[in-house]
Amino acid sequence: MRKVHLSFLGLGTFDPKDKKYDYKPAVYRIEGQKPSGRTKYIQVAEAQIFQEYGFDLFIIVATQASHDLHGAELENDLKCFGVRKIEWVIIEETMTAEGQWKWFEEIGRRIEIGDELVVDLTHGFRSTPIVFSTAINLLQKSRRIILKSVLYGVFEKRDSNGIAPIIDMKDFYVVNEWAEAVSRLVEDADARKLASLAETLPEFQTGGLNDSELIAALNELTAAVRNVEINWVAKKAQRALSLIHKKRSQATETARILMDLVIDKFTTLAVDEPPVYNQEYYLLQLEIVRLLLEHKLFMQAYTVMRELIGSIGLLYVQRGNRLSAEGRKRRCRYADVFINMLQFDENKWSFKGEAEVIKKKLEDTYEIFKAKGVIEELRSFTKCLVDYRNGFDHAWTSKEEAFPDIEKKGEEMYQKLRKVIEMLSN
Repeated sequence: MRKVHLSFLGLGTFDPKDKKYDYKPAVYRIEGQKPSGRTKYIQVAEAQIFQEYGFDLFIIVATQASHDLHGAELENDLKCFGVRKIEWVIIEETMTAEGQWKWFEEIGRRIEIGDELVVDLTHGFRSTPIVFSTAINLLQKSRRIILKSVLYGVFEKRDSNGIAPIIDMKDFYVVNEWAEAVSRLVEDADARKLASLAETLPEFQTGGLNDSELIAALNELTAAVRNVEINWVAKKAQRALSLIHKKRSQATETARILMDLVIDKFTTLAVDEPPVYNQEYYLLQLEIVRLLLEHKLFMQAYTVMRELIGSIGLLYVQRGNRLSAEGRKRRCRYADVFINMLQFDENKWSFKGEAEVIKKKLEDTYEIFKAKGVIEELRSFTKCLVDYRNGFDHAWTSKEEAFPDIEKKGEEMYQKLRKVIEMLSN
């Protein structure tokens, strides 16, 4: 792992008396470290402060004009503190988007995977430090760099001894991690990144999210959704949101924003799940399907839709608690037979043994649904749904490739299921 210092170099301040640009000398100090010697260049101050750390490479981003003005003197001063390898990235003075991207790529190709990076944003030509600052997250992801420090020398804040502080802004760059956590939550219904940050970051950043019980609840909720634990999603959503509501009043503003995102995402799942098959149960299943389709978790969505169709067949035959061991056993047997009754025309039914017994018990339900048009609606898409779901189940090994219209078909089948539940409700 290399230790790399990356900084920017401008012309400095224009002195009307001398009619030239230059940097004013100062003594710099990072909190907890010995101060540097007096120097014009923040790079030199940091080379001295970090001398025992031992940088392998200094990358300095400059325009041709700033390099010509300061380059030789800066290199000589850096070598006094053991800096042996310096690479210059010369950027154009035009600030077009294309030009900014070009010099960012020039920097990027000099940074290797796993480098430990100290970035100084004190000096620089126009907005170059700002542009690079926004791109740090890309290097963290694409080069897997370790961001040791993001430094800024505050020349204007010199104390009575003339010492200027260098502040480390690295902790603020965790905002990129928060952004990723928000993206995962909003785009993928995945709260794991949020929970991970809450577990590892300091309290002033997590602001109430750093609670072991809440972290566990968020992880369990995400797992229940993504693993399609149908019988547990509602309970785990209730638990997570209950904990969030308790924490919210004492959380920081940022933490409240994140908590509200979790509430908005999962509140429709946090309902009292009925022990029997009824309208509330079916509406909950539809909401889970909607959430899964919204976040392109198609394999899980097709699985839930298949199981929902199977559960419809138990509306009139279920006895006892569907969440009991006996209820789950009955559900599995009856649901599979009901789905087979829908996939094939009645004159092609061929049930044997226990399946024949179950089919007979389902016939009254089947006839009721048939008279109301429910069977016709279910039959219009059940075989197709099962075909798609089996494709996922067998990793599409029995097909030339995955069906190209998985998303479109999923939405169509979801709407048909909504219609079926409305027909049953009426």
